[in-house]
Amino acid sequence: MLMPESKSSFWSGFRDCSPFILVVAPFGLLFGAIATEAGLNLLETMTMTVLVIAGAAQFTALALLEDQAPTIIVIIAALAVNLRMAMYSA
Repeated sequence: MLMPESKSSFWSGFRDCSPFILVVAPFGLLFGAIATEAGLNLLETMTMTVLVIAGAAQFTALALLEDQAPTIIVIIAALAVNLRMAMYSA
């Protein structure tokens, strides 16, 4: 059972993060629709979502998987897409 201050902290955090739902929900719905269209089942789609925490890399990987690209090419392409983030952190 949560303490009263824990409940208020939870709802405060929920309220502070709720604007992100406007961005994350449509992105997730779009990825799910495209993944289903590419032939991935629910387990594969959810596994990819959990393991690849980068939206652009997910869409790149889906496009390559749909074209029957080798797995190593899919991984290299996803890493290359995410390499742009290294520039932001420099």
